[in-house]
Amino acid sequence: MVKKPHPVAVTFASGLLTVPLLVGCSPAVDEDHYAVAVGSDQDFAGLELRSVFVVTAAEGKPGRLLGTIFNTTGKDVGLVIADTDEEVSVSIPAGGRVEFDSSPTLLKSTEARPGARTDLTLRARGDTVTVDVATAPWISMRRMCPGERPSEQQKLGRPWPVSAGAF
Repeated sequence: MVKKPHPVAVTFASGLLTVPLLVGCSPAVDEDHYAVAVGSDQDFAGLELRSVFVVTAAEGKPGRLLGTIFNTTGKDVGLVIADTDEEVSVSIPAGGRVEFDSSPTLLKSTEARPGARTDLTLRARGDTVTVDVATAPWISMRRMCPGERPSEQQKLGRPWPVSAGAF
């Protein structure tokens, strides 16, 4: 007569065999380190650009830069931001930062329509880099657009129009 193994022993043994297989199925927490953000990131000349993008109402209309620039150096850094037809200058204090949402920096016109991408040329401390940035199309960002007034919907905290006829 063959003796059958106890059901608890079978369950325990199968669990021990399954655990090593499952351990490799999930990524380590530290592997998922990319932040989800609209804008572009770039490090150069001791500056760290984080989530930089342009908000505009339409192609050819004024645009506003958003995002943050950190200065990792011990000296103030002058940064020139240029598109195809103009330049704007920004001074970033030593060890400090400039947050464009609280320090409006405007371009007189944007070459890309909202939702497209455009190039900005950045110059600082003798270095030049070109950064491909998003041009924000979201109605919820329109309050940041130069010359745009918030609609009644936006004033009420509703970023999207209530009906299709509101477009």
